[in-house]
Amino acid sequence: MELLLLVGLSVLLAGSGSAELVPGFNPCRNFFYKSTPPTGFETQNEKNICQKYSNAYHFATLYNVNYRIPIWSAYILDTKSCPTEALKKRAWFIEPQLTNPQAATEMMTPSDSGLDTKDIKVNQALSTDYEDTNYDRGHLNPNAFQCGIHRTATFTLTNAAPMDPCFNRIYWYKNERNLKTGLNNKCVNKGGTAYLVTGTVPNNNQKIPDPNDDKESDNPREFSRVSVPSHVWTAVCCYFPRTGSKFSAAFLAVNKPESVIQSLSVHDLQENLKQFYPSHDLKIFGDDSCNGNLIEHLIMTLDEMTLEVEAGSQPPEF
Repeated sequence: MELLLLVGLSVLLAGSGSAELVPGFNPCRNFFYKSTPPTGFETQNEKNICQKYSNAYHFATLYNVNYRIPIWSAYILDTKSCPTEALKKRAWFIEPQLTNPQAATEMMTPSDSGLDTKDIKVNQALSTDYEDTNYDRGHLNPNAFQCGIHRTATFTLTNAAPMDPCFNRIYWYKNERNLKTGLNNKCVNKGGTAYLVTGTVPNNNQKIPDPNDDKESDNPREFSRVSVPSHVWTAVCCYFPRTGSKFSAAFLAVNKPESVIQSLSVHDLQENLKQFYPSHDLKIFGDDSCNGNLIEHLIMTLDEMTLEVEAGSQPPEF
């Protein structure tokens, strides 16, 4: 596992909100605790995306156009009234304004965007990058954490990173399932709002498509385009607006088969992540009460949430 060789420069203020160009995530700050985006994860290669679909914003993403994966996605748990389980979406979305700032301001499929594939692939991944590889399109904002069009909006490639199938479909999936149950029971159903941020640690030495895994293929394509993250992490802050109380928790895992998922405080997660990012001043949430000050808030682990396994739950789509 190597440290990211990134230059710590200030983030560009102009990002893309689904890839609509927006400064500072202004149209979608409601997806952040205290309307404050995470800080310390930026380099010169990120774009701010307020993920927009069907004329509405659904979550926020910091996207690295060099690694062609999201650094993090911030979202709110929204599953109280989901009538059905998620259906698999065959065609994933891309972000047109990552290619052309004058293009459509909503995510759409490559074929609907009217853009040339060779232009789209410059700044973002395509589904073809995942074909004939050993990796899934792993959601950061999980489709199972959303309902309706919010769920559909998670199927954008700017919300996906290459994840080992065993890790994604078994270990990380079980963690997501249990976290969702715990947050519904202990947060949402008791009047709280669950703010989540899921992120990746890009790896410059491992990318897909890998020419070593594609030696017998006759598929003429460009190799080593999309970074395979070494780690995946999630931080959650549950806030109860009527009382002002809150609790938080965090999880960190190596992106490999049979990964052991660590349950830890947000403070400890931030301390662990400092070795991978250029800034040593990482802050995931808007204040210390959710970033790990043990005096001011309660750290809850999965076991402490007394989680229950959801009957009939399905693995994530990929």
